Amino acid sequence: MKYSVYENIRKIRELKNLTREYVAAELKMSTSGYGKIERGDVDLTVSKLIEISKVLEVSIEFIFKFDVSIFFSETR
Repeated sequence: MKYSVYENIRKIRELKNLTREYVAAELKMSTSGYGKIERGDVDLTVSKLIEISKVLEVSIEFIFKFDVSIFFSETR
């Protein structure tokens, strides 16, 4: 299943146990403004994506290619 960049940002943030409030403060923006990014309600600029990747401590490539299923794979 493919996830959008917006969903990947949210999932990475949650896996790192970071709050929306924390990430928004690091980005110097409102919590509601950051929430709009995670929901995909606003277009994400390259510069904002770079800032988000720094706060999450991951590469931009990681955000694009992130697949949560790698953490929850079944063994048979």
